[in-house]
Amino acid sequence: MEDRVERTVKIAYMGNSLLHVGFKIAGITEAHVVSDTQQAESKLKELSDRGDVGIIIITSSVRKMVKDRRLGELISSSIFPLIVEVPELGEQLGEEDTLRMLIMRAIGIDITKNI
Repeated sequence: MEDRVERTVKIAYMGNSLLHVGFKIAGITEAHVVSDTQQAESKLKELSDRGDVGIIIITSSVRKMVKDRRLGELISSSIFPLIVEVPELGEQLGEEDTLRMLIMRAIGIDITKNI
């Protein structure tokens, strides 16, 4: 019989200082303000390499800061940790498209396509 090992994983945030405060108020203890490409790439690599972070929330500006091709692919395809992009305040980002992409990454099929 297979033994199940339970583990606790953290949710981390990377982005601007305004949303940083909001995520801290929401209870996310791993909240990091990043303002340039070097900070964004090094913090993303650090968080994704750790085994205790299960979800990384990044802002769309952080996504744009990441120039390293491998990290860009990690953002697009990683399942653990799951990397979720959220819009900056006042920015319009297609909620349906974002949710659709997350579902596709998680289960491997596009459930919105007609069969």
